Amino acid sequence: PPRGRAGGFTTPPAPRPPPAGAGGPGGGGVPPRRSARRGENHWEAGDWSRCATQCGAGSRTRAVECSAGREGYCTGPKPASTQPCEDYAGCRYEVGAWGACSARCGPGTRERSVQCSGARCLGDRPEDREACTGHAETCTECRVTMWGGKGFDGWEHVFEAGEYSSTELEYRGLKCDDISSMEVVGDYCHVKVFEYGDFNTIHPGWNATFPMGKYTAGDLESRGAKNNDISAFKIWRDTPAHERKHKETRREFDGGDSHAGENSNPWRDPFRSSAAAAGTLAAVSSWVLLW
Repeated sequence: PPRGRAGGFTTPPAPRPPPAGAGGPGGGGVPPRRSARRGENHWEAGDWSRCATQCGAGSRTRAVECSAGREGYCTGPKPASTQPCEDYAGCRYEVGAWGACSARCGPGTRERSVQCSGARCLGDRPEDREACTGHAETCTECRVTMWGGKGFDGWEHVFEAGEYSSTELEYRGLKCDDISSMEVVGDYCHVKVFEYGDFNTIHPGWNATFPMGKYTAGDLESRGAKNNDISAFKIWRDTPAHERKHKETRREFDGGDSHAGENSNPWRDPFRSSAAAAGTLAAVSSWVLLW
């Protein structure tokens, strides 16, 4: 081994690696690892996710990576990882409760709110309007209450549909010249009041008609019932169009007569039919016994 100046031994230096391009015949050398992979790398894009919203406009994403594991190893523009989207599968119709029927009695319509929860709803839109039938408690009622003395607080008499002359009113204890207020109950109910107790047939006088409502002495006077003196009145209920139509339809179904067609009506009352049959049988039996 070589000796140093002081007579000791020294370790020879380690050989250095040849510079790039200086090793091998022709001076070619081995290219760096990164440069060797760059030409083979590419962008890898995953599948698009679902739209971030299921009712309207939103965005969706996907993973985009370089095949080498580092984006610097891929060349060319990187594909988009987000894009806008629209999805309406989650939109729903919000339906409110049905409102009241437009008619108190008989056929009418009713409505409800129908709104889409987003910009667009798929499928058929629910109806927001439909036919209905009003069934108020006063649809079939018809009665008149009359008060004397203080308005709505004195003596009280209730009358159903019919004709009431002065004789009938006296029998009931009604003082004609003391009627101070009146109430008509029934959507199709009316009362016609007369000045004279014979319904003005012999003695001409005023008359006035009142539909459903409450009337004070002033209301009676303003409508023609003068001097607070009602001597007779008639109470009746009009038959509305829908009831007339129902009766006509039933008459046609029964064969044009309320009794004709009973035997052909499949919905007839079996008890009524049985009673009729029993009566006929009894009549025949009596005739046979007499003979």
